[in-house]
Amino acid sequence: MIRFTWLRSALAAAFVSLLALPAAAEPAVPKAIEGQGYRLVKDWDFGSSIRDTAALRREFHTRYIYEDGKLDRLNDEWQRYRDNDNHMFEDGGLSLVARVTGGLKPGGIDSGMLRSKWSGQYGYIEARVQVPKGHGLWPAFWLNPEDKVWPPEIDIMEIVDNGRDTTRNSFHYVHGKGPRKTKTESTRLDRFGSYRPAGVDFADGFHTFAVEWTEDRVRHFVDGELVVDRLYAWQHDNGRDAGPAHVLINLAVGGKWPGPPDASTVFPARLKVDYIRVWQK
Repeated sequence: MIRFTWLRSALAAAFVSLLALPAAAEPAVPKAIEGQGYRLVKDWDFGSSIRDTAALRREFHTRYIYEDGKLDRLNDEWQRYRDNDNHMFEDGGLSLVARVTGGLKPGGIDSGMLRSKWSGQYGYIEARVQVPKGHGLWPAFWLNPEDKVWPPEIDIMEIVDNGRDTTRNSFHYVHGKGPRKTKTESTRLDRFGSYRPAGVDFADGFHTFAVEWTEDRVRHFVDGELVVDRLYAWQHDNGRDAGPAHVLINLAVGGKWPGPPDASTVFPARLKVDYIRVWQK
């Protein structure tokens, strides 16, 4: 009886101690949307809230939504999205890993991608990532319609290493009917549509990429800086509202734009992801 009394006391003390612990701090609202009534709705933090494969599976798919959720590539890309250690928790975050499994040729590379099970329409969507260097690599962070009808599409970030376009510049596109009516309000993009901040190589460390997506506008941010502000309608080409979007982040390899990887491209290649967050009103 004395044993059980001691146990009850110990458990009660432990419970009180847990109650006394400070709650985990919610990430601060980014300055770009501060004071505008946004609230955090998704915090995919790969160092805290998502730290293992089971948690990853609860929140994400690892293929595209098309072909009953089994599509593993787009267009002429060389990689095939797989689950052969292509989503690795390391260094306090998640790495999407591209590996050569069948030679430097189309279909010879396994890589990683995430497609969120969550979907929503409008908000501020941000990720903190470090991209890999290497000819033929193509990391991307983007929004795609949940209804499986394309376009539209919002490319929050694309970085292609093909010799002309490198990890020193990032691309920020919008696609579909909306862009044909788009008016650019302000831009820091060059004539090729990319942002190239002086002295920055996105492969040298972590950087944040984000969009504020509203009913009539998309504003792209890099490391908190507004790089392009466009009027934009999230519509299919028939003029119908495209509805909710899911969030995608992936490491593609090869294809027309990035070109083929070559002997100088180091594999395994890693797209490192610290977090992905979504704020909505």
